Amino acid sequence: MSRNYHNMVAHYNGYFNAREILKEENSKRINAHKDDYSQLLPIFIYPTEDQSKALIPQMDIVIEKSSTVIDRHSIYKQKKEHVKWIDDSYYLIGQAQFNKGNLVSAEETFLYIYQGFKKESIRYEAILWLIRTHIEKGEWDKVETYFEVIDKDVSYPDDKQGLLNAVYADYHIKKDKDYDNAILRLEEAIRFTEDRDDKRRYTYILGQIYQKKGYLKKANELYADVLKLKPDYVMAFNAKISRAIAYDSESNNSEDIKKELNKMLKDRKNEEFYDQIYFALAELALTEKEEDLAITYLKKSTKVSTVNIKQKALSFYKLADIYFSRPDYINAQAYYDSTTIYLPKDHEAYYIADEKNKSLKDLVRNLKIVQLQDSLLKVSNLSEKEQKRLVNDLISEYKKQQERERMQREAAALVKGENASGGTAAPPGGSGEWYFFNPTSMAFGLSEFKRLWGDRPLEDNWRRSNKQSTIVEVQNGNLDETGGSDQGSTAEAIDDPKLSEETYLKNIPKTFNDRLVANGKIAEALYSIGFIFKESFEDYPSAIQAFERLVNDFDTSSKALPAHYQLYRIYLYQNNQESARLHKDWVLENHPFSEYAYIIKDPNYNKQAKATKEKVESFYAATYRLFEYGLYTDVIASCLKADTVFNSQHLKEKFDFLKAKSIGYTRSLEEFKLSLEEVIKKYPEDPVKAQAAEILAYINKNSIAPPKPLKTDSYVVEDDENHIVLIKVNQQNNQNDRVKNLVTNFNTKYFKNVKFDVSKILVGSNQNMIMIRAFDDKRDAMNYYNMIQKQSTLDPSIKEGVYLITNKNLRTLFKEKNIEAYAAFFNSKYF
Repeated sequence: MSRNYHNMVAHYNGYFNAREILKEENSKRINAHKDDYSQLLPIFIYPTEDQSKALIPQMDIVIEKSSTVIDRHSIYKQKKEHVKWIDDSYYLIGQAQFNKGNLVSAEETFLYIYQGFKKESIRYEAILWLIRTHIEKGEWDKVETYFEVIDKDVSYPDDKQGLLNAVYADYHIKKDKDYDNAILRLEEAIRFTEDRDDKRRYTYILGQIYQKKGYLKKANELYADVLKLKPDYVMAFNAKISRAIAYDSESNNSEDIKKELNKMLKDRKNEEFYDQIYFALAELALTEKEEDLAITYLKKSTKVSTVNIKQKALSFYKLADIYFSRPDYINAQAYYDSTTIYLPKDHEAYYIADEKNKSLKDLVRNLKIVQLQDSLLKVSNLSEKEQKRLVNDLISEYKKQQERERMQREAAALVKGENASGGTAAPPGGSGEWYFFNPTSMAFGLSEFKRLWGDRPLEDNWRRSNKQSTIVEVQNGNLDETGGSDQGSTAEAIDDPKLSEETYLKNIPKTFNDRLVANGKIAEALYSIGFIFKESFEDYPSAIQAFERLVNDFDTSSKALPAHYQLYRIYLYQNNQESARLHKDWVLENHPFSEYAYIIKDPNYNKQAKATKEKVESFYAATYRLFEYGLYTDVIASCLKADTVFNSQHLKEKFDFLKAKSIGYTRSLEEFKLSLEEVIKKYPEDPVKAQAAEILAYINKNSIAPPKPLKTDSYVVEDDENHIVLIKVNQQNNQNDRVKNLVTNFNTKYFKNVKFDVSKILVGSNQNMIMIRAFDDKRDAMNYYNMIQKQSTLDPSIKEGVYLITNKNLRTLFKEKNIEAYAAFFNSKYF
């Protein structure tokens, strides 16, 4: 009777309620989750860090109710548990701990279930959760150990084989992206899994992996299988899109896919997905070698994309890759730049796009320099009359282009007006509403305007920094009563510099010196172009073309020597011995004592020079650390030592500037000014000149020395020691009790099962603080700190005054009574 009573009460009271809360929270979280189909879907949907923190109150209730079941109803006699809901309650606790992000406790709970309930089937689910916990922690040795335990267990049930294989696949993907083994495991998971939702998800992921591996036919079949499993609308749509992108040219069904995609374009229900449809059509066109058509579709994709910003980024990225492969580096750079604006930084393509964008920015800038200066030099050979005729032709063509664009805009506006009034239907991707009634378009337009022009006031002639000249010009145009001008062309010329002859004529080289400057710009740009082609893109033919033009047309340039050396290295790499010898001989004959000649004669010379540079850099880093610690006398000594020990100019300007700053902290103001002036004089072309000049200007303006840094060297870093949280209280409003109550409420809500000691302390004579103790170590305290910072209900003034401190540092703080000094230490050492 006793056992029956405890079984019934445990089941239908504590356990049932805890299970329902857990099920409800998991269901809400999974329903709120939005999959990113542009990347490999996760096999399991786990809470994010923010979601885990938001789940803490509800998960604490699950843990409390389940713990109550165990405390009140467990009957453990003769080495056996007689209440069958106890192991299930432990299982709920483990899942709740996992959802909270408390993986250490979850690990202990799941391990206890597996070892403590050897005759219960729940132990097999527990060990899978144990493995999943270790996967999330990245503890691969433990994962492999527990997999071995399962593999050796002959009694492992068949109905858990689907989940086991899914966990295996998750491990292979997350550990080292071992897609081959992940494929084998997912195929087994699909075979054993009965749950339709899980089977659908595994099938879609398997299709994505096959597509990644280039097995397009198999991927296509799997996406078709997903559609047979009746997914929701979003997954079904993406499965169709993925089928199109994974089109295999050997399958001969491209017309069917195109027909289906165009049918989807006609369905207004798919309006927010038009960007993905156009992207799929572009991929199809690329597979069929129709590159121009692909570009057209991709541009349409970027144009209609207003909701799915990531898809806009991926379309830009695909466009950039196409132009890069042509190669059309100017267009490629523009599209890589757009990619980095819209693509999230955690996306796998972001780093590649960003690196190419940076390299191409320099390349495009230099290509444009060569293009411009070549054109200007060519025009400079014309007579003045011919120059003006050419400029007027350019202005005339520009006016015609502006007029064509104006007519296109008016036609588009007319079409939009008809659509808004119930006329002709808008083309796919167009919303049919006026721009200013569309908040998405408005927000995007505003951000783009600010990016281009900054935060401009709403006024006439907002583009001009000098508006006085505009007023004068318009007044001379005899304004009529309506405010119009009878000299429209004059007003146009004021607004648009491209309509002024002077804009074009002023940059044309006129004197011999002007031509020298133009040629110098071309030589510098050609070297940069060649170097970028060689180092960043390994485009050796283009690099050779740039370097060869430089050495042939600008042989007296300072860049001729490094260009000959670069050509020598490229031809050597290409095994073109004859061409390599020509450039090698030029370097040795014309510049026998240059660094390039030494490198050619002694291959180890570069390694020795590099080793010396590394030593200098290491010594500078150590010296800079001394500066950060406030040991300015030692910094000065180290800088003087660097002058004598290293026979190298490498980083000399940085040593001298560091020495000058240290003099500012240890000697008179006059000595400080003299040392800054010396840096400015010695390094007129180096960035340290501007920094030294800025400090010197500050001193001269204020006639005072820069403020001394706060003394923080009495505090020590103790990450593994017990920690305390301090919260600074506003002195003016006597907020002690209010802040203490807020902290207590916060602890009750988010740390229900942890007992903190919350008290008030006084630092110095007038700084009240709230003290919360105790935390095991820095990591434990930092978790509490991060939770406080994420609370929107707490005043920013409270969150700004939160610090972590060890017992030893707290004693030092009481002794020195300077909370600002400790705040400086905290901000520099804890982040």
